[in-house]
Amino acid sequence: MKTHLSLLALGLPVLALQACATHQPSDDVKAQMTRTEVVIQQADRSGVAVNSLPELQAAKDKYASAKVEMEKKSAEGDRKALQLAKQAEVDAQFASAKAQSTSQETAATDAQKGVDTLKQETDRNAATSSAPVSQVTAP
Repeated sequence: MKTHLSLLALGLPVLALQACATHQPSDDVKAQMTRTEVVIQQADRSGVAVNSLPELQAAKDKYASAKVEMEKKSAEGDRKALQLAKQAEVDAQFASAKAQSTSQETAATDAQKGVDTLKQETDRNAATSSAPVSQVTAP
């Protein structure tokens, strides 16, 4: 009986190590990690870093943490990786939306400046053409 307990005590850690070594992340975790990586890459390529650096950096940091959790090769690591990857995806989408909004605000401001300039020119031309024309007198 004592021999069986000793073998059991020695065998459990080996089984636990073997289980960790063969753990594969779930398809949900793999798919989310892929989606998140793509969203972050798209945000990088669209110039988000210029207008939304803190938000994009937060997404990258959470994605890096998700990778670390996934490498733990455990169900708990997968759960944390999935959660962090989802947060990173939302952060990257927010960074993209914020950058796009900033670009649109800049374009709207530029367009308004153009309209104001045209209005000023129109007002100036109207004032010039409504001024009385001096009559030329013959000698």
